[in-house]
Amino acid sequence: MGLRRRLGRLFAPAPKGQGPSTSPLRLPGADWAWRPGPWAGGRAGGGIEAGALPRHSGLDLGDGVRLFHDADAPGIAVEWPQAGTETPMGLRLRLDGFDGGFLSLAIALPAGALRGLGRRHLLGVEADLGPAGAPRAFARLNLRQGPNSEALLRGLPETGPTGTEFDLWTAETDLDRVEQGWIDLIFEAPLPDVLVIDDLLVARRPRAML
Repeated sequence: MGLRRRLGRLFAPAPKGQGPSTSPLRLPGADWAWRPGPWAGGRAGGGIEAGALPRHSGLDLGDGVRLFHDADAPGIAVEWPQAGTETPMGLRLRLDGFDGGFLSLAIALPAGALRGLGRRHLLGVEADLGPAGAPRAFARLNLRQGPNSEALLRGLPETGPTGTEFDLWTAETDLDRVEQGWIDLIFEAPLPDVLVIDDLLVARRPRAML
């Protein structure tokens, strides 16, 4: 069962006319939750043809999400299938002749994710990678404070709905002073001909107090 179907009843959609960054989702147990724009249903079905994709540099997919790769001949086409009434718009990457070693999505965290962030928090990301599951993949949380940055890396289980959490108790950064944060989803070669990301959620929840 897909991530959206499992969690659909727990989430309240953003009010009409407001972007997902300004109207986070409501998730029991979390003090902040968010579905980035490419999965929030704010874009009509369509895509970007392979020939229009820039090499190496990040391609803006909207709402602070950018696509990166290291291929010389990427052959990547980006598609946003038309959403049904019960599902958000997913993201499909068609990789025709991809010759790189990795492909990644950089997801900039909105201000709400960083406001009040503390060591008591767990910051998690969940992704529905369709029935085929995931290639070898990692999630990396990046926190920047002035010229200094810290990165926390986690492997993703190779299953359909997959995800991980970052325990901020071990962070060395002064979380009260974090100026910028983002999550990289990194997919390593060999990659499938079609990489499906049907849904993606980011949530922050306080650790249970003893």
